[in-house]
Amino acid sequence: MKHRHLLIFFLLLTQFSFGQNKMDSLQNLLDKSDEKDQAYIYLLLAKDVFYKDTHQLIAYSKKADSLAEHFQIDSTRVNALNFLSYAAINTGRLDAAIAYNKKATDISESKGLNKEKTLSQYYKGYILYATGQSDSSLKVLNQAYEQSIQYVDNKLQLKCLNTIAANYLNQGKYKEALEKFTRAYHLADSLKMKDKLINLSLNIGTTFLYNEELDKAIEYFEKVITSSDTTNVTIAYASALNNMGSCYSRMGKHKEALVYFEKALPAYLKLNNKLYIAQVYTNLGQSNYFLNNNELALKYLKKATGLNRQNQSQNQLIVNLILLAKLNIEDSNFRQAKYNLDEALSLANEYNINYNKSDLYQTYSYYFSERNQFEQALEYKQKELNLKDSIFNESRQQQISELQTKFETRQKQIENESLRKDISLNRLQIEKQNQIRDFLIVITLIVISLIFILLNRGRLKKKSHQIIEAQKLELEILNKTKDKFFSIIAHDLRSPFNALIGLSNLLSSSYDHLSDEDRKNFIQDLNTASESAFNLLDNLLTWARIQQGSLQIQKQEEDISLLIKESIEPHEATAKLKNISIVNTVDVKSKVIIDRFMIKTLIVNLINNALKFTNEGGLVKISSEEKDENIIISIHDNGVGMTQEQMNNLFKLDKSKSSLGTHKETGTGLGLILCQEFIEKNDGQIWVESEKGKGTTFKFSLVTASAD
Repeated sequence: MKHRHLLIFFLLLTQFSFGQNKMDSLQNLLDKSDEKDQAYIYLLLAKDVFYKDTHQLIAYSKKADSLAEHFQIDSTRVNALNFLSYAAINTGRLDAAIAYNKKATDISESKGLNKEKTLSQYYKGYILYATGQSDSSLKVLNQAYEQSIQYVDNKLQLKCLNTIAANYLNQGKYKEALEKFTRAYHLADSLKMKDKLINLSLNIGTTFLYNEELDKAIEYFEKVITSSDTTNVTIAYASALNNMGSCYSRMGKHKEALVYFEKALPAYLKLNNKLYIAQVYTNLGQSNYFLNNNELALKYLKKATGLNRQNQSQNQLIVNLILLAKLNIEDSNFRQAKYNLDEALSLANEYNINYNKSDLYQTYSYYFSERNQFEQALEYKQKELNLKDSIFNESRQQQISELQTKFETRQKQIENESLRKDISLNRLQIEKQNQIRDFLIVITLIVISLIFILLNRGRLKKKSHQIIEAQKLELEILNKTKDKFFSIIAHDLRSPFNALIGLSNLLSSSYDHLSDEDRKNFIQDLNTASESAFNLLDNLLTWARIQQGSLQIQKQEEDISLLIKESIEPHEATAKLKNISIVNTVDVKSKVIIDRFMIKTLIVNLINNALKFTNEGGLVKISSEEKDENIIISIHDNGVGMTQEQMNNLFKLDKSKSSLGTHKETGTGLGLILCQEFIEKNDGQIWVESEKGKGTTFKFSLVTASAD
């Protein structure tokens, strides 16, 4: 699963904190002041506990509101009502939050308090954000932001920028989110607001986490944790703990993730913030789901779902419903699974929440596949593929723009270097003219110069010839690689889609005239063609990233036994259709040092090949052995096998050509090229043993952690 429904938190408000000494001073001042002055002091106390204690925030704000109403201090009352609306939305009382905010807006409008009216508009946008209504929230917040600039209200600008960025993240617009968070950070830094930089560091790190830049994200979260006072819990500290857990979860380290989630939960409970409590329950449920603790996962997810329905937090509710649907499918409770998926899709469409739609479509495909409704499964697999393809196109356009900028910069460098060379040559000519004194010196210089030039030209000619030959050889290799790549795009990529179109047209036009068996065969062919197209696209995208150098290797200790089990799961449906048994005897206790994504891709490709070339009723066996400081994994099938010539050309892009599978599955041979690239980047080797008609065994070696 490439995209997981991890709930990640943002610190959206930027109130000032006064510290314990300031709070003590306010309490002392409260006892000495008359009731009219106490209204503003209670408001200051409410600001101090804004992120620390929701109960105290409500108590202080209500006292400030009551006294301000009695003495008709309208500005103080509007602020107190907005604080109460914030506390209400974070304790699951949406109706109360809306009512407080409306009262604050009405007072500020009737009394002509323009700044307070803009603040009320911000809190309205925050309520819309918290309930997952991103489009409406952005409209309101952008208006409040423009007005805050007009009134030169820097603190309100920070609030607006933070919440606008958070809305963009919910919509999957990571570039826009990072731009807004970064702008807020620079604003706080320029104004010397050091207390706000911690909160903004959390938000920038969260954006990197959404965009899968985990190293950068961890760097920002660690900065927040080390800068926080653990004796005085804040939302920033609790959220940094939770987001660290999210990083480890995305790395596949779910046990480590649980440690951070379990630290975050009591912190949120102490703060009594139901919105964030629901989020951390979701993360605990998901991590237990990945560790196969389904009973515990269900317990946490039910708690999260109840709180999110109470809070009307639609984006979090969508995540809960998708995870619950997966648990329902595993328990064969298909009716409940379909109900949960349909509700999640309805909410995502209604509120324009797109960042987890890919997982939603994937779960739909999984549901229909388990129900043996392969036509619908194919439909949602295609939706998932189209969504991923659109994200890839956006990324590719950004890369083109970056390359263009680099090119223009390089051109300017070349022009500057040329100008400097021209200046240097002119200076040399002037110096030579001053040094010429008589005819003999001129003749001597000419003779020496001619000899030097002739010798230098001969040396340069020889060196140029060597460079040209090397470049010629490199170009030949690149041309062969390019021709193979274009051949895949022009022919092999078109073939499965032609099959999809042809089969679907034939099935549509002749449906009533076909027998049930014929229809089933057509649907099976459609499924085979779609899987072929998807696998090819996935391999093409990965190969392109390798060629561009954008695929970074991230080695760490991994449990190879667990990784193999995860790699088998996506193929169980295919094996079932071909009545092929997959036997996994790998039980390796030693850890290996690998890049998880690369090695999992390698294993998935090799299992897919084994299933492809194994006849119905066949066997695919995965085994292991430890040799010296290496672990050797073998993936054996008793399928059609290969000739010696086929084995010699397996890992050569210009000669590699895939054969048809036992069910006429097609391919390009690109998957094995990826396997070789990935295993070499992980300090391992890959080789093949095969005999025509008797089957094939692919073997690869990995370095154990003890070897380091």
